[in-house]
Amino acid sequence: MAAVPGELAGRPVIVLKEGTSRTRGREAQRNNIVAARILAELMRTSLGPRGRDKMLVDSLGDVTVTSDGATILKEMEIEHPAAKLLVEIAKGVDREVGDGTTSVVVLAGELLRQAEELLDQEVHPSIIVRGYAKAAEWCAELLDQIAFPIDVSDRSELKKAAYVAVFSKGLGIARDLFAELAVDAALQVMEEKNGRKVVDVDQVQVVKKEGGDLTDTKFIRGIVIDKEVVHPGMPKRVENAKIALLACPLEIEKTEISAEIRITDPGQIRRFIEEEIKILQGYVEKIKSVGANVVF
Repeated sequence: MAAVPGELAGRPVIVLKEGTSRTRGREAQRNNIVAARILAELMRTSLGPRGRDKMLVDSLGDVTVTSDGATILKEMEIEHPAAKLLVEIAKGVDREVGDGTTSVVVLAGELLRQAEELLDQEVHPSIIVRGYAKAAEWCAELLDQIAFPIDVSDRSELKKAAYVAVFSKGLGIARDLFAELAVDAALQVMEEKNGRKVVDVDQVQVVKKEGGDLTDTKFIRGIVIDKEVVHPGMPKRVENAKIALLACPLEIEKTEISAEIRITDPGQIRRFIEEEIKILQGYVEKIKSVGANVVF
């Protein structure tokens, strides 16, 4: 296909790259609706507690089996602009809410199916948009009416909400554990701002370690610093730790000035080593003097 030209001062200007085609009117509407509905139909069977898993195989042959909408959309290679737009909407919901990606895609697909029927009846698109906007307002009002407050001290209610969110994450028998961990993490970082309970999920860090299984997952009320002990004899756990954070290495730094030292006696080497040990011991004594028993 030829490039789509535009005109500037009577001269043709190439606006889109060669090979680009342009559609408009009813054909463009139908193409966009069909692409979005196909994506919605793919996601529909993964919705709800009886949703089925999808097996996704990428270009490298890696296999992912999941019913989680966010994971499915992330792994799919989508080319059509309308379908891509629907994916971005779902990602926005996932970032804002942390769940509901499958629901929003399926709902959007159904709205587009209904819109297509109205378009076939010669209803103008702007009228359909206004109607959907009014319906959204009505839905928001209805949700406010049927919503009920949750006492954040009622762990059973919080766990129910968390359990629904983790159900499709492929956790198996660990779902109950992860629902508990999610509640613990949320309550730990929860703050009250302007009369509302606010949870900043950025304050919750997930650290993955090889080995074990999902049921070994633990919630740590504190900070996890991913470091290994420098000696196997060191304790793996320290209660009521006094921590020293060092911005410099515990070693003898080499000078930036190049120098040459001539050693004529083996005893001189021993004295050099003894002096290095003395300096390092001085570092250790200073740390001990402030009462620190954990050093990073």
